[in-house]
Amino acid sequence: MDLTSDIPILRELPLDVQAVILRILLLLIVLAVVWVLRRVITALLLTPVRQLVKRTSAGTDDLILRSIKGPLNVTVIAIAIALTVAVLDFGLDVTTFARNLTRSLLIAAAIFAVYNIVGIITLTPEALRRVTGINIERRLLPFLTTILKVFIVVMGVLIIIQEWGYDATGLIASLGVVGLAFSLAAQDTAANLFGFTAIVSDNPFDVGDYIIMGDVAGVVEHVGVRSTRIRKPDQSLVAIPNNTLSNAAVTNWSRLQKRRIDFYIGVTYNTNSQQIRELVAKIREMLMSRELVDPESVVVHFVNFGGSSLDIRIICYVWIADWNAYTAEQEQINLEIMDIVESMNLSFAFPSTSVYIESVPKPRKPSNQRPKQYVPASQEAADALSDTQPRASDMPDQANVSASNDDDGDDAR
Repeated sequence: MDLTSDIPILRELPLDVQAVILRILLLLIVLAVVWVLRRVITALLLTPVRQLVKRTSAGTDDLILRSIKGPLNVTVIAIAIALTVAVLDFGLDVTTFARNLTRSLLIAAAIFAVYNIVGIITLTPEALRRVTGINIERRLLPFLTTILKVFIVVMGVLIIIQEWGYDATGLIASLGVVGLAFSLAAQDTAANLFGFTAIVSDNPFDVGDYIIMGDVAGVVEHVGVRSTRIRKPDQSLVAIPNNTLSNAAVTNWSRLQKRRIDFYIGVTYNTNSQQIRELVAKIREMLMSRELVDPESVVVHFVNFGGSSLDIRIICYVWIADWNAYTAEQEQINLEIMDIVESMNLSFAFPSTSVYIESVPKPRKPSNQRPKQYVPASQEAADALSDTQPRASDMPDQANVSASNDDDGDDAR
């Protein structure tokens, strides 16, 4: 199409001005064609879909219609550009550019539509299960939705880059290196993120559950992307990294269906065997008659001759998960056992020691004889015993003199 020959006024203008005017006219023509085609194609495609959506009561259909409306407009623009280039001769360079642009817009429209639909079908676990048949925890949906959307956008960008003739292999390799560096720099964060995924997917506990993990015990208050917060019985708040929590053994006391009661009672040794049999039977009957006690779990037996008692072991399960209700039921059972023991005139034993004396030694009879008195052999001995003054020979100096005289006498001999 030669517009300069059809429009005489253009032939009188300089060539540069003619080129500018021709480009403007062609642009206006393209815009008009795009606008018309967009209106026509949108009306042809969306009108039946709108009529179908109005007949259904599900809100998901309306969301899907709104999600494909934008990509459909982009598709119409791409088709209009392709038709305009096919009708008008813009030259080889413009035609090649228009074709690449058309394919890129179509790919972008498809990616845009998938991106929007992913956000709709993962809006609720019910919608996702209805569409895909996969059951996902509600807390995990935002995380999975974000990952899926990022993946869709990256794949779309790579496909569009290849459409323009560029090699995406180098870009993928660069992204891999950057991703490796990022993962090494933030490996703790990544580990906690995957720990959060494991916790939410496996669901070992919920918010409000009482759990025990190592030396930490308390009520779960919040499960975050990085850590889980636990409120301990002393009201202190502990934040545990999800990576640590996902790799640890967790005891969830809030998911008990029944609790175990296991204890011993001891009666005194003056209880005979018939009384023991009757006591065991009455305790067993009492437990099996209680509404919250599992009758198949009742075990009551006389099991041991203790050091100071006859021991009876009592085991049963109660259909109670709440701790306060469990301790109240245990209290009632203990009181019932006390009533049974008292009604049988028996006594509970306590640690004690009995000492048995086989024989007692007989006491000696008192003697009628008087003790013998010492009688001195002579009067001198009696005087010596009665004399309290020291003698001269007992004095130290006199003793030394006597000793020296004895030594002189020895030398003379």
